Amino acid sequence: MPGALSRTIRVFIIDDHRMFTQAVAAALAEEPDMEVVDTVENLAEARRRLEEVEVDVILLDQRLPDGQGTHAAAELRAIRPGAKVVLVTAAMEPSVLNEALAAGCAGFVTKGDSIDALAAAVRAAASGATPVSPAMLNRLTSPDVNGSALTEPLTPRETAVLLFLADGMSNEEIAKRLFISIHTLRNHIQSIISKLGAHSKLEAVSIAIREGLITAPGNEY
Repeated sequence: MPGALSRTIRVFIIDDHRMFTQAVAAALAEEPDMEVVDTVENLAEARRRLEEVEVDVILLDQRLPDGQGTHAAAELRAIRPGAKVVLVTAAMEPSVLNEALAAGCAGFVTKGDSIDALAAAVRAAASGATPVSPAMLNRLTSPDVNGSALTEPLTPRETAVLLFLADGMSNEEIAKRLFISIHTLRNHIQSIISKLGAHSKLEAVSIAIREGLITAPGNEY
């Protein structure tokens, strides 16, 4: 599991279901390491507010009044480059998950998951891990989700990094486990992403599992 962060995680919620948003915001505000900095109901308002507030994690609904979350995720990340986007959705179709991967989403949570699972996903994303439930991972690694073939063999160290990423470890935890610096680890991760033709760590993990390079983990995140 990802290690605890030393500062408050600033969460930004984009969802047009007001009752759901209010309940999630209230629940996350009770977490000692989280602060909900804003909630908005559409993408236009999100674009404006993200220019004005500091954000660590964006919880993004898929179906919004003025567009699809997966279609806007890359733009939102460009507005606030340091923020991680976690898709919160009732839609688990492979096509939706594939779009989210291509847009660089850090993880997925379904609207049927618990608040505890959502809070865990926020912490995992903020720490650099890849929050995704077993149900989502199964869909991500199904043959229906298209992924690029491996262009160059992974080194043993890169395979080890992939296994730790699949287990939901943060960069800091993986670096400590492998006795390497964060800078060296980031170089390994970029090499893995490039070799797998992925857009993110999460997509790299899903492609590696689907192609049999590593096995799927048994833990929740």
